[in-house]
Amino acid sequence: MNTPRTGDRNPARTPLLFLAGLCLTGAAFGIGCGGGLKYKVDDTALDAVPAGERQDVFAAQNEVEIARSEQRTAKSQMDQLDRDLDVAKNEKKQADLEVEKAATEQESANASHDENRANSSKHGKEVADLGVKVSAAKLDWLDQKADWLKAASKAAEAHQEAAHAKVELEKAKLAKQKGIKPGNDFSVGNYEDQWKDKNDDWQSAKKKADSQEKDTKEREQKWKDISTQQAKMKG
Repeated sequence: MNTPRTGDRNPARTPLLFLAGLCLTGAAFGIGCGGGLKYKVDDTALDAVPAGERQDVFAAQNEVEIARSEQRTAKSQMDQLDRDLDVAKNEKKQADLEVEKAATEQESANASHDENRANSSKHGKEVADLGVKVSAAKLDWLDQKADWLKAASKAAEAHQEAAHAKVELEKAKLAKQKGIKPGNDFSVGNYEDQWKDKNDDWQSAKKKADSQEKDTKEREQKWKDISTQQAKMKG
């Protein structure tokens, strides 16, 4: 296992230093930076390689930033979801109150023996009852959305690990191409296996997130359908 040195400040390593800066920034948000990788190529081993010949490495590093963006997006959506859930819970409370009010009005209307009022109150009670179903469906949708966003966050984390593994693989391939041996136990095959394992983990996590997203959209549509039905009843 090769561990990177931190003392080198060679200007030629600017792109790699930039990535390191991203890792430090990501750590502040609880975002990983390939810390779980067993095989890494010391950046200094590639100092002599011109930047123009490290394009595959830089492209892999760009994928890391894409994965970090996915993580930030998931976090932002989770923060918004918390606010949406608070609103939805208040809507459910209000819907329950509307049912109580409608029930009281219906009892009073029936006691008055006023047919028009009785019919109106009956309709009002039906609208209120449906309102409870609407609010319940919305909460059900948002609860499912929370599961999806959690899965999406995990998928983003797995994507980051896979992207970091790809960076190390490209660095290893470049080292081999240039006849550079970063360590005595250096083998590109180890880096390939490492990337395949991380990529498989990412694809599995992504599949789960996609399934959760599908369920979320179905529950959202159910909520919208009931909302439309209530709107029509209200006239």
